[in-house]
Amino acid sequence: MKVSSACPENIEESSSYYCPVLCAERSGREEEICSFCPELQDQLRDQPRLSRAVRYAADAHRGQCRKGTQIPYLIHLLRTWDYVRQMTDDVEEWEAAVLHDILEDTAITCGELREKFGERVAELVQGESEEKREDCPAPDTWILRKAETICRLRQWVEDEGRLPSMHIAFGDKLANLYSMMYEYRYAGEQIWKKFNQKEKEKHAWYYGEMGRVFSAFFRGGSEKRLVGEYWSYYKEVFGRYEVSGM
Repeated sequence: MKVSSACPENIEESSSYYCPVLCAERSGREEEICSFCPELQDQLRDQPRLSRAVRYAADAHRGQCRKGTQIPYLIHLLRTWDYVRQMTDDVEEWEAAVLHDILEDTAITCGELREKFGERVAELVQGESEEKREDCPAPDTWILRKAETICRLRQWVEDEGRLPSMHIAFGDKLANLYSMMYEYRYAGEQIWKKFNQKEKEKHAWYYGEMGRVFSAFFRGGSEKRLVGEYWSYYKEVFGRYEVSGM
């Protein structure tokens, strides 16, 4: 197998290479960040606050991988940032995009986040965080947690003041759906075995309802284009399920 120590121009399925951004060996069959890495590198040089947020998130999530894979979790945070930066040039939203899972999945507290990045960033991250209910097994609370998220975002649909929060939520779900679609191309129906919720129909319901919320909220601009991207990924993964209300 060919191994490259630098970023390759073309990534083949049979190749392996080292990604200096993710600090990990990568396979040509795995999701990558090459398409937006040049823009990321430019922004990390030009935006010290973004660079600080990426370093902070990388340290906090160190050792964490995408569920059922060896892919560093940082890839999800960076892809979320990429989608959010396509919708806004607000650097605080960019920071929140990179940090959006830090309260859910690390030991960092809201107070620590507020002290480091300010009130607004902390509020945006807190608004994107689920109530985990750590005293209950995750599979038992999956439906409840997802229903709470859908309900919360539905309440924001007519509130233009929630635009920054919706940007973060949309970037997160779009990044998740992209990763799901990417892996689905290789793993097919086996993909569902790795999740806490192993029924494909439940995932179809969740991402379908979230998609309807985003479709209702984002009616123009770059956001509308990304809503179309969201539904294209949805249909590739859940094509045999009805998507209503689009």
